[in-house]
Amino acid sequence: MARHLDALFHPVFLDPRFMAALNPYDETPPPVQKPTEAQSNETRSRNFDILHIRLALNVDPSERYIEGTARIRLRALRDQLDALEFDASALSIREVREGKRRLDFESFTDKLIVALPGPLRRGQSLTLQINYSARPRRGLHFVKPDESYTDKPLQVWSQGEAEDSRAWFPCTDSPNERQTTETIITVPERFTVLSNGTLISEKRNTKHRERTFHWRQDEPHPAYLVSIVVGEFTEIKARAVGQVPITYYTYPGTEREARRLMGRTPEMIRHFSKIFGYPYPFPKYAQVVVDDFIYGAMENTSATTHSDRFLHDERTELDFNCHDVVAHELAHQWWGDLLTPKSWKHTWLKESFATYAETLWLEHAEGLDEARYLMIQELNLYLGEDRDRYRRPIVDDRYEFPVEIFDRHAYQKGALVLRMLREVLGPDEFFLVLRRYAHKHEWQSVETNDLKVAIEEVTGQNLDWFFDQWLYSAGYPEFEVGHAYDAANKQLRVTIRQVQDTDDHTPLFRVPLEIEVMGKAGTKSFRVTPEKREQEYYFAAAERPLCVLFDAEDSVLKTLRHEKSRQELLYQLRHARSFTARMRAARDLSAFSVEDEVTQALRRALLQDEHGGVRMAAAIALGETGSKDAREALILGLKKNTEARVRRAACWGLGRFRGDKEAISALTRVTEQDESYFVSAFAMRALAHAAGVEAYETLTGMLGRDSYQDVLRATVFDSLAIAKDRRGVSLSLDHTAYGVQPSVRVAAVMALAALGKEYSDERERVYHRLIELLEDKAFRVRLGAVKALAVLDDERAAAALRAVDEREAIHTIRSAARAALRTLEEKAKKRKENGKKEK
Repeated sequence: MARHLDALFHPVFLDPRFMAALNPYDETPPPVQKPTEAQSNETRSRNFDILHIRLALNVDPSERYIEGTARIRLRALRDQLDALEFDASALSIREVREGKRRLDFESFTDKLIVALPGPLRRGQSLTLQINYSARPRRGLHFVKPDESYTDKPLQVWSQGEAEDSRAWFPCTDSPNERQTTETIITVPERFTVLSNGTLISEKRNTKHRERTFHWRQDEPHPAYLVSIVVGEFTEIKARAVGQVPITYYTYPGTEREARRLMGRTPEMIRHFSKIFGYPYPFPKYAQVVVDDFIYGAMENTSATTHSDRFLHDERTELDFNCHDVVAHELAHQWWGDLLTPKSWKHTWLKESFATYAETLWLEHAEGLDEARYLMIQELNLYLGEDRDRYRRPIVDDRYEFPVEIFDRHAYQKGALVLRMLREVLGPDEFFLVLRRYAHKHEWQSVETNDLKVAIEEVTGQNLDWFFDQWLYSAGYPEFEVGHAYDAANKQLRVTIRQVQDTDDHTPLFRVPLEIEVMGKAGTKSFRVTPEKREQEYYFAAAERPLCVLFDAEDSVLKTLRHEKSRQELLYQLRHARSFTARMRAARDLSAFSVEDEVTQALRRALLQDEHGGVRMAAAIALGETGSKDAREALILGLKKNTEARVRRAACWGLGRFRGDKEAISALTRVTEQDESYFVSAFAMRALAHAAGVEAYETLTGMLGRDSYQDVLRATVFDSLAIAKDRRGVSLSLDHTAYGVQPSVRVAAVMALAALGKEYSDERERVYHRLIELLEDKAFRVRLGAVKALAVLDDERAAAALRAVDEREAIHTIRSAARAALRTLEEKAKKRKENGKKEK
């Protein structure tokens, strides 16, 4: 399929938190991971409706053990119901009772089946008490210090998404089952317990040195959102929003960092309540940070869990803050918790909405241009997945594990689609639709058609065409645009072609957008709706346009090639109102890079344009020119730009000057002296590209530098892989050792793969170390080892990856192991085919 890249597609534009996924100097795409050939997963049918779950559990953090009871009240949904089937993974079921009567049951690997003494009629209710114990391997996670990580806290936290709650309590582990819940959790007296809903009581048992916390959630929610967190925390009470108390739970001594992360939550609640047209729906909102969280954060109902990796110092905010994460999880309290997707097929109804809410918050907090710049980052992330991994419809039920549906299509592409829906409907109508949708379906499970019906009810518009192409089909329009001026007829002709392949569920798109024509007399806008393979449009123009802009605001998800002259691009860079149009001009001008006028225009943009995104684009373009003047402009840009993101781009540009002493000197200086952790990290990578193995001493000298999440130490290994420095093999092997900082270990693992592939005589010891790390204690290291084996491309790893799939409890790793196997098989097949051709 066609996969031409957009001018705005460049890794340097991404938030530096994605650095682990970036190698901007590696022109080889990552291993191809084809979508699975899994069959469709239908929305789950139910024989009964769970009304309430009451968990009374003793939790022993040190022994990684729980025991207690689950009381489940339910109602039959059909007649003659004589057995009940619950999801229960590796739970040790001791007894099942209804009142005083013991019931027969069978316990399987992933199921609990309870035989009823007599069949239930439709609508008839009963309450079961299930006594059980467990040492969960997923769903409920235990964190504890050891001799290698003595500072690690002792904690217990749950993570139910997608279908892991069954590993710590019996339930119907499906998003279309909603119930109210209670958690009565007894722990050693030093610990605090946070859970969903309202704290009913907290009792101390001094004799046994225990505390019992009783939380109750009176609003129905699915099992994957049931949460408990056990640990030693400081509670920070923020200003309430109306009657809703706001609290943050953090480690003692990190109160300042917690406020830096979560302190704008009350303002976010007020803003979202207003624009969503629905007040915050739960009786409290709490947020807690935990160690070793397997994801970034999780929107458990009224009690969000964050990874403590988001706690950051003031210096980190030179590059970013984590308010978008806080906004994302908060938005889920509406989109995901108040309204829950009926099945994982409709995951976008929560993840796309929460991702777009990040943009809505940024628009409120920092202005429309910064919100639009965030959407460029979302576009980059999505296009990367589409280009390098796979393409699928947003609404899709084909997966082996539900976790596979939580991808860049569900988050980033869906957010871009919602932005376009706002454009199609108009902003007022868009938010009226959200209000209608939320109120109509509150406390219910929803599917994609429910949103479409809400649009029809509010606006009267039939948007079948929009949903069919953007949600039920795959891909996006890939535009090639040309224009020509007919002076004799005073007419401008614009030719629009959609060049995407349409043989992989990707259609021709119907796309309302604007064409701007800039002239001496001003700018005129024309609304067009291309929907065919090729179309021509004619516009009256009294004089030759100075510039023609196709979708100047970049409101449409697309890629674009628009052939223009040098003079037109220079005018666009200087005068276009939209900063994205100026960014495109800067990127496209690199095709004319040998001309002094172009270099000077890019230099001016780097030093003077009002938007950082344009300055970044100019730095990238200057880096692609290779001229002495461009190098000098980049060095000056490093000195003059106060925005860290622009300095990061300038570092990338200087990294293109291989062997250039001036560029290397500037990058060395930035590596060692810049106040931004991430500018230094980008400079390290650029230095590795420009200086190669000569950068070794400077790079390894950064191992002694502390930074946010050890980004500088981790980048040492990324950089040695970029430099293809053989010495990086031994250094990386040493830093994969248990006890080294976790993020550094993961970086060392990936460096091993790249360097082991580069140097065949190092391959054997790299391979064996990666195989060992498949059984490491750390989740992220095991996951990194799986991905590294796909990069190393050693067919012997197949057996070990199959073993990972069989023994691993965490579906993210199992899915990655299967993807790595597919990658190895595909590469082996290509080698075999190439061998036949050579013969």
